Amino acid sequence: MNEQLIDKYLSDINELGFEKTLTLDSHDVAKILRVQTRTIVNWAKENIGPKCKKIGKSYIYTKRDVAEFLATN
Repeated sequence: MNEQLIDKYLSDINELGFEKTLTLDSHDVAKILRVQTRTIVNWAKENIGPKCKKIGKSYIYTKRDVAEFLATN
């Protein structure tokens, strides 16, 4: 995987206002990917999209996983 492309996406995610955030929720990822939050939740249920962890009823994402998803799609 191209590290420079991943770093660029990480920088882009930080510029959207997530520079002080360690993890992202489904709403944040939806904003980054410009899709509905419901789409992100459905993707998580079907193991599509960025890697995530389910905590309770919520899905949690790392910025790195979202950047890797963007770099490969």
